[in-house]
Amino acid sequence: MTDQIATVPTPNALAARLVRAGWLWTIVNSVLSIVIFLALWEALIRLFDVPVWLVPKPSDFLGRFLVDYPEILRNALATSVTLAVGFALGIVIAVPLALLMVSVAAFERGLYPIIVFLNIMPKTVIGPILIIWFGVSPMVSVLVVFLMCFFPILVDSMLGFRAVDPRLQYITRSMGATPWQAFRYVRLPASMGHIFAGLRIGIVKAVEGVIIAEFIGSSQGLGFMIMRASSFMNMELLFCGLVAVAVVALIFNALLATSERIMMPWVRPR
Repeated sequence: MTDQIATVPTPNALAARLVRAGWLWTIVNSVLSIVIFLALWEALIRLFDVPVWLVPKPSDFLGRFLVDYPEILRNALATSVTLAVGFALGIVIAVPLALLMVSVAAFERGLYPIIVFLNIMPKTVIGPILIIWFGVSPMVSVLVVFLMCFFPILVDSMLGFRAVDPRLQYITRSMGATPWQAFRYVRLPASMGHIFAGLRIGIVKAVEGVIIAEFIGSSQGLGFMIMRASSFMNMELLFCGLVAVAVVALIFNALLATSERIMMPWVRPR
């Protein structure tokens, strides 16, 4: 009689399974939401008999994805690269700056009014100035994306670093932890919830920023494709561009949600 030994998954394997399940559920949920939205769109347009030149039905323009997929894919990749670079630049600068401003009050008093002033300025005004400085180049789009997402990431990161109970830091230091260990194992994990809240807002602002930048001055990207389609009254291609922008935004939101599950396993749903 042979004994059958039940295999218990290791913590790493269990975490990998949960991440995959969360990633798959995010994709399925996003696809279902898009399908339901497009179905309601189709039904309402048919019900009210809206002309194609005003608002096309999904059945009128979804076929253009197959016909014009090289152009749509090329512009979607250009938009995604710009979005990723600008958003990453916002994270790399905003999070350490938030920690510095929270740790040193003089920096906050001196820098915060300037940051608020720059955030209040309309990006449609800053865009032409950047074009004068850098010309019509991807650098302009990256900087506009950075300016759009920088402020919400900074503010929420500051709230997160301030939310940590200072007594926890005293306890860790009294137990012999170095300042880096106290930050790595106490302060940073305790502030991750606020930081990811800022990232969720920042990615939405970043998508807005990349489209605004491609409207103002660009020779590639979904915003450029939408502007060119609108100038020729090509409503089918225009709405294809809008749907492609939504898909890019959903992909980045899914990547952000997956990163949150990986970096914050203690709040992962069962």
